[in-house]
Amino acid sequence: MADTPSNATSAARIPGKSWRRRPFGGTGQPDPLRAHGAWIYLFAAVGAGALVGDDHPVEPALLVGTGFAGVFLMAAALSVGGRRKIRQFLVGASLAILCPLAALWLHAEPVFLLVAALALVPAAACIVAERKLGFLSKTALITGVAALAMAAPVVASAGGVSWPRTIALFGLLATFFCWRTLRVAAPLQGGGAWNRHQLRTRGLREAAFAAVWTLAVVVALRVSLD
Repeated sequence: MADTPSNATSAARIPGKSWRRRPFGGTGQPDPLRAHGAWIYLFAAVGAGALVGDDHPVEPALLVGTGFAGVFLMAAALSVGGRRKIRQFLVGASLAILCPLAALWLHAEPVFLLVAALALVPAAACIVAERKLGFLSKTALITGVAALAMAAPVVASAGGVSWPRTIALFGLLATFFCWRTLRVAAPLQGGGAWNRHQLRTRGLREAAFAAVWTLAVVVALRVSLD
């Protein structure tokens, strides 16, 4: 998944550093769980998907969002590797299986399973780009952020949101998230590095941007597409 400066700084200080799989645990890849931007975008997408509908209960949608977060935990564990990540993988797998089942029991729309399958496309593209081009490459960042933004249509479809609204939600969130990610990553792609204070300041600002944009998108879609 896409990384913010907090996860990428150390790698950016070593231009041309190649991330190779290490035998018996550890891939050499940065831990996606430490990419604060990934969590921000994931939570924003899940929240937007749950709130954009107006005639369905939010509980099934939030359960589906929790399952999506479980998939993220699994992907992060596989990306980093190592025996220490086994527990994380198992926790993620439990969430990814049990939460969608509970959502279906609460009468979530089964179509979310199809949308979730579509989310595998950008996720797989991100993994390939990360291995071949590096985790700070534009292709890896865009596909990783797109995979996270897919949480919005997955959650929205579970809540019975119409297809036009679901597609618009994904397009608006993914475009904005990708734009912000590329702006944050640009200095690091040039070999720069940020200190702890800069990371904290930029992280808070990006979280505010994401929250404001997500809220604006939800309100606009609920008003304009009714």
